[in-house]
Amino acid sequence: MSNSRPFLLAIDVGTSSLKAVLYNRTGRTLDFAGKRYGYTTPQPGWAEADPNDWWNALVDALEEMRARRAGLEQVEIIALTGQMHTGVLLDEHGEPLSPTILWLDRRAAAETLALQQRLGLPPYQLNSTYTLPKLAWMAKHRPQTLQQTRTLMWPKDYLRYRLTGRIATDYTEAGGASLLDWERRTWAPQRLIDLGIDPGILPPIFTPETDAGPLLPAIAHQLGLNPQAHIITGAGDVLALISAAPLAPGRVSCSLGSSSMVFAPLLSGQVLEDPQHRLYTYPLLPYPMLGGVSSTTGAALQWAWQAFCCNETFDEAIQGALGTPPGAEGAFFLPFLSGERSPFWSDALRGGFYGLGLAQGRYHLLRAVMEGVAFSLRYLLDVFAELHVDIHEIALSAGGAQTPGWAQMIADVCQKTVLVYSGRETVTHSLYAYACTVAAPGEPFEEALLRTFDRPQQCTPDPQTAGVYQPIYERYVRLSQFVHQALV
Repeated sequence: MSNSRPFLLAIDVGTSSLKAVLYNRTGRTLDFAGKRYGYTTPQPGWAEADPNDWWNALVDALEEMRARRAGLEQVEIIALTGQMHTGVLLDEHGEPLSPTILWLDRRAAAETLALQQRLGLPPYQLNSTYTLPKLAWMAKHRPQTLQQTRTLMWPKDYLRYRLTGRIATDYTEAGGASLLDWERRTWAPQRLIDLGIDPGILPPIFTPETDAGPLLPAIAHQLGLNPQAHIITGAGDVLALISAAPLAPGRVSCSLGSSSMVFAPLLSGQVLEDPQHRLYTYPLLPYPMLGGVSSTTGAALQWAWQAFCCNETFDEAIQGALGTPPGAEGAFFLPFLSGERSPFWSDALRGGFYGLGLAQGRYHLLRAVMEGVAFSLRYLLDVFAELHVDIHEIALSAGGAQTPGWAQMIADVCQKTVLVYSGRETVTHSLYAYACTVAAPGEPFEEALLRTFDRPQQCTPDPQTAGVYQPIYERYVRLSQFVHQALV
C-alpha cells in the first residue's frame, strides 16, 4: 500500500468550523484544512446557522488543499460526519429554508417538556438540543416554513446532498433527532404526525458504510475531485465516542470540544442502565458505550477568554490562568452556559461563579472555568463508580486536549492518569475505518481504526493538588445539586 497516495477525503462539518482531512490507505493523515464560520443569535438562547456557510467552507478548504497539490483527484472514497441535532429543512427545489436552528439553541424548552410528558422517553432520547422539539416549536411559531418543507436532513447529509444530489441519512442522526424507534431501528413517524408535520419529509436511513451515490459531474469538476470516487453515508459526530482514542477496559474517553462526550466501552451486547438516567448506554455504533454529554465545556473556555481577556491572544490568556495557583484562590465555576445534559438533563441550569473575593482577577476566573470543566468530568466519573464501572484512566482528545495545561489540570482534579491524543481531527478516524471496510470487504473495522492512533502523551496526577481540589470539588457538587433541585 502506498504511503503517499490519497485514499479517503473525510469531512467534518462542526458547529463553528469545517475540517477536511486527507488519509492514505495506511491511516496516516496526508493533508488537513480547516475553515471557520459563525452563527447568529437573534434572541437570547437562540442560535441559527446558514447551511450555505458550510458549503462555502468546504469549497474553500478543498481549494486550499488543491493549492498544495494534495491529490484530491486521486481520492477513492469520500465520507462525512458533523454536528448532530441541527435539522436542515429543504424546499421543493432543494434549497435550505430559514431558520436552520442549531443544536445548542434552547428556544424549545417548553416543547421539550410537553413531548417528554406525552412520549415518556428517557432524557438521552429526547432533549431540547434535539431536532424534534425544535420542529414542535416551528409547528407553533413558523408553520409556513414547515408547509414549504419537502426534506429534513442534518448538516453532513446536506453537504453530501450538495455533492451527489441524493437524499439520505444514517441511524445516528435519526437517534439524535428523537425521531428513531431505538428498538426497531426505524423512523417513528407518528411523532411528526402528532405535530401536524408530514412524515414524508424523513429521508431514507442507511448504515454509515452504505454507498450514497456518485459525485455530480459538475461538482467533481468544480472541486477537483476524482469523479469516480465512492461516497459513503457516514455518521454524526457521535463517532467521537469510538474514534477519539483506542478503547480499553477501565478507560473513559473524553472528546473535549465545544461540548464533551464522556464514554467508556462495555462488553459486546452489554446494556448497563442508570436508574437515574445520568448516564446511558449508546447502542448505535459498532460497540456499546456507557456515558454522557456535557453541553458547554470548550465553549465555556472560549466564552471566558472573550469575556475576560479579549485584548489578549488565547494562548496569552491561558498562560495567565496557569500562573494562578491551583484552586483559583477558592473560586469555582458551574459550566452550564447552555443548560446541561449529563448528569442533570436540565434546560434551566445556567453557569455561575462562586467563591469570588476582592483578591481575584480575570486570570482566576479563567482558571476557575478550566477547573469547573474538570470538576464536571470528575462528577461523571463518580457516577461511573456508583454504577460499578471502574475507571482508572482518561483518554483526552479533540481541540480542548491541545489547550496548554488543561490535560494536567484534569489529571490533578480527577486524580487519574490522562492520556492525550493529539490529532487535530479525531472524529474522522471512524470514517477511515468505515472506508477501509468498503475498499477491502472483510477487513475488520477495529483493526483499521487502531491504525489511526499515534502514541499518546501522558499526564500523571500530582498528589499534592488533591488536598487543594477536594474541598472545592465537594462545594462544586453541593452547589450544582442545590441549583438543579431548586429549578426542578
